Amino acid sequence: MDTVGNRGAHTEIQAIKIATPRAVVDILDRAVQLHGAGGVSQDFPLAELWAAARTLRLADGPDEVHQRSLARRELKRYV
Repeated sequence: MDTVGNRGAHTEIQAIKIATPRAVVDILDRAVQLHGAGGVSQDFPLAELWAAARTLRLADGPDEVHQRSLARRELKRYV
């Protein structure tokens, strides 16, 4: 973004908006699994963190919206 601006980095921004929340939710899923019932109790912050991370996948638009936008932008390069 510093070198090409927001429009120039749009493809990378879209990819980040898809990959980052998914990775965080996956990591938290694994942490909850490792902690067993403790992972969904109030003894650990994992359940709250998972809910917050899952919300991120919707806050800036559902994943499917970002995927469609990214796919259209990428396909335009070849048309």
